[in-house]
Amino acid sequence: MSANANNGAATAAERTSEAGEAACPVAFSGLPGLFKPASGASPARDVAVLFLSPWGIDELCTRRFFRITAEVLAEAGVASLRFDYPGTANALDAPDAVIDVDCWVEAARAGVEAVRRFSGADNVVLLGFGLGAAIALKASPHVENLAGLALLAPVVAGRRYLRELSVWSAVVDEGVGVAPHMRDTAPGTIAGLTMPQGIVDTLATLNADAFDDNPAGQIFFAARPDNTADRQLRDRLAKGEAAIRDFTFRGYDKLVSNPLGQEIPADFLEAFPDWLKGLAAFETPARHPPRLPAGPAVLAVGAVRETALRFGPGGRLIGTLTEPMQGDTGTTAVLLTTGYDHQGGWARSGVDLARHLARKGVASFRFDSAGVGDSPPVPGRRAQVLYDEPQIADMASVRQYLDGIGRTGPAILFGRCSGAYVAFRAAAQDERWAACISVNPYAFRWLKPPSEAIVSSAPRALGDYSQKALQLDTFRRLVSGDIDLRAAARNIGQRIAQRLSKRLAPVLGPLLATERLERAVHGDFRALSQRPGRTCLVYSVDDPGLDNFHVHFGRQAEGLAAYPNIELHILPDTDHNVTPRASRERLFHIVEQAAISLSRAR
Repeated sequence: MSANANNGAATAAERTSEAGEAACPVAFSGLPGLFKPASGASPARDVAVLFLSPWGIDELCTRRFFRITAEVLAEAGVASLRFDYPGTANALDAPDAVIDVDCWVEAARAGVEAVRRFSGADNVVLLGFGLGAAIALKASPHVENLAGLALLAPVVAGRRYLRELSVWSAVVDEGVGVAPHMRDTAPGTIAGLTMPQGIVDTLATLNADAFDDNPAGQIFFAARPDNTADRQLRDRLAKGEAAIRDFTFRGYDKLVSNPLGQEIPADFLEAFPDWLKGLAAFETPARHPPRLPAGPAVLAVGAVRETALRFGPGGRLIGTLTEPMQGDTGTTAVLLTTGYDHQGGWARSGVDLARHLARKGVASFRFDSAGVGDSPPVPGRRAQVLYDEPQIADMASVRQYLDGIGRTGPAILFGRCSGAYVAFRAAAQDERWAACISVNPYAFRWLKPPSEAIVSSAPRALGDYSQKALQLDTFRRLVSGDIDLRAAARNIGQRIAQRLSKRLAPVLGPLLATERLERAVHGDFRALSQRPGRTCLVYSVDDPGLDNFHVHFGRQAEGLAAYPNIELHILPDTDHNVTPRASRERLFHIVEQAAISLSRAR
């Protein structure tokens, strides 16, 4: 994975969001959304934008892109609304709901009325990305005062999209390391996300013929370079009376191919607002005063109640409190994001875990760290927040919020990958956290702050290097130049140095930086062992972080015997992201048991 997040495009894009305050959480028609009011020096314009998301890993990748775009629009005087369709991201799922394409179109129509009400603007632009462009096109005939359509990398051929999604799903599973026998190959599934069956069924009937009579007079069309389907749709729309502003979406692949180290297309952030300013509706101020909901954004289904909110200094962090409707044990689990997953989590695991715990009587609080997902960045911090020490400071804001709403009972921190690092370090530093569950952390501490490149290409275990060296495919990749020999040599050297330092430690002691690190790590474990809760270390069976764990605690984890309330769990047949559903269910059970045991210990 590439983590070149400090490239010029991303840096320029992030400068637009340094005002600090996050969007306003709202609820409408049973859906969660984020409203960004106009915030520029000029009056709010009589046009607002409704964002319509893509599906699957594209949604995960575009979350931050949508947030940055909304902030750019706000500076131009244009309000906007982002929301989650039923069955996706943070939307609450009614067990008897019928979720199909028409359902998502109805959600878009409800979003149109909501953004009008919240902003005071009469005119609306629908911005659809990927599958969201098809939703925009289907909803547009039902939208009064439609100022225009923005279609980004549009998907309008349902059968072809499902075939392409199947191919891309196999690529993603291979890339993250999901074993072939654990892959979900059901239609519409990607990266552990399962498309609602009703969407799969109705996508099969979706085709370009459905969009001949589109009422939009103005269209911003962002086509992928050399994409035949995009060009055909564009030519089809051009046969009508709409004026089309063409934009070549050159940054598409770098935006959606990988949420880690993605590049935000800065040229889009200039071209799209420029197009909006040319619309007739932009010429006049909003005709009505904005009408934001007076109360909190609360949604409830069955045994679960969720409140979306802003918190932290200046209201710069976005989070969701999930509570059981009855039988609350008083325990709270805080669910951290990684440096690139928004609070919904990889494979929607954050949402699913939160609701699983609520049904067991355990409340949870999940949130986007600064610069991740829907939370704006903090000026001066790195754009790609992986294993970043400043993130630990955000945990004080979480504790302050929980105390402020009366959730002063025991709380357990949960995180995976870089979120596992933050959870472990925050819990060790602050005794107000009763325990933590750390899933696949690469490290517990660093000798020095890691560079983004090092974090994104963490060294494998030595055994993995030796095993792969004997494989024919490795030789072929070596000959073709696909293996970075310098990086491999550096990583192997790092592993050997770790083991050598361990042997020299009894002689040289604290003179070795690695020994000082070792003592600090054990100090953290000693602090956690004195907490009332159970701390759990959870690793996928071949995770690279295990080698660092063995350096500190031995090949058989014998060093953990000194800390009786700290457990080690090894998950078989899964990857670093814990993608397979069966693996996630095992992980959820570990979290549930740790939280319930903490409740009983009160």
